[in-house]
Amino acid sequence: MPGASFTVSAPVCAPLCAPAGPQSATRTFARRAEEVPAARRFVRDVLADHPSCCDAELLACELVTNAVQHAADAARVTVAVMRLGAVVHVDVIDDGCTGLPQWREACGHDEDGRGFQLVNALAERWGFLRERSGTCVWFEIAP
Repeated sequence: MPGASFTVSAPVCAPLCAPAGPQSATRTFARRAEEVPAARRFVRDVLADHPSCCDAELLACELVTNAVQHAADAARVTVAVMRLGAVVHVDVIDDGCTGLPQWREACGHDEDGRGFQLVNALAERWGFLRERSGTCVWFEIAP
């Protein structure tokens, strides 16, 4: 699996330890497909002037879509965006109690299964943290 470094623990996950401040924003969405474009706009609005805005928006959209599709027992998905100097840190947290993120190998004309491949290719670092209260998948990206 070439690409970004990967870990199964997160340095920061919004509900656990990321206080809101002038360099961060958090928003919670219903776990419905109709909410994915709103989550994408949220990331775009928060990072509008950041050089990594488009890549962060794409990766966050992939992770929100994963939560919508695979966190079957979750009701909500929270997106937390933090600017740490030139680095952007994004957490996507679902409140589901079952399952873990799964790496899939997409082939040829497959229409899905490339979300983590994109995250791995574009992020500097990424990983996930699973706790009783849900799952946080995070990434860091820099220009």
